[in-house]
Amino acid sequence: MAFMKKLALDKKNQAQVIRAAVKVLRGGGVIVYPTETAYGLGADFLNPRAVERVYKIKGRDYNKPLSVLVSSYKMAEEIVSFDQASLKLAKQYWPGALTLILNFKEAVADELKIANQPTLGLRISANRLATAIVRKFGQPITATSANLANQPSCYAAAEVIRQFSSQKYQPDLLLDAGDLPRREASTVVRIINNQVEIVRPGSVAVKFNKTRIVR
Repeated sequence: MAFMKKLALDKKNQAQVIRAAVKVLRGGGVIVYPTETAYGLGADFLNPRAVERVYKIKGRDYNKPLSVLVSSYKMAEEIVSFDQASLKLAKQYWPGALTLILNFKEAVADELKIANQPTLGLRISANRLATAIVRKFGQPITATSANLANQPSCYAAAEVIRQFSSQKYQPDLLLDAGDLPRREASTVVRIINNQVEIVRPGSVAVKFNKTRIVR
């Protein structure tokens, strides 16, 4: 069992941390990185083997899709389709803790062989390090919380280590950005017929003309 490496972030080594994270991602590895909510598990979303590792590390049900981080609208538009309502919400709340569930572009779904998953949840993170990593990497990374399935979210490196240290499958690199503010997970919404459906209430209070909560 290989134990994850830890790299502490400080004011002088951000470029080094980003390079180390991107190297792991390009090698098909999994990183733990800070977001504006909690620590997240990041892997190359376009690499099926890397995504599978995230499921194994987290012990997550394979029927539960993963959301991703992108670094720009351009990156988002390469994999999903925006309509007028979703674009308005993105411009209003991104960067930030609002995950939008949008339709995959058909070519992307075919390439990833995920015909049974027609939609994808995504956002641009308000955490500068997270967004810088995605930008440097050049494509989306997974954005599920860095904790075992059915366990609490982690807001400190020690909490991450505590949950994963005895597990068979572990992340490859932990980016220790110190203690994060204890915030709710991102708000998750999808838009159907120009109506915003709140799939999971969270950090962002969404205000839109037509909004309903899905239970």
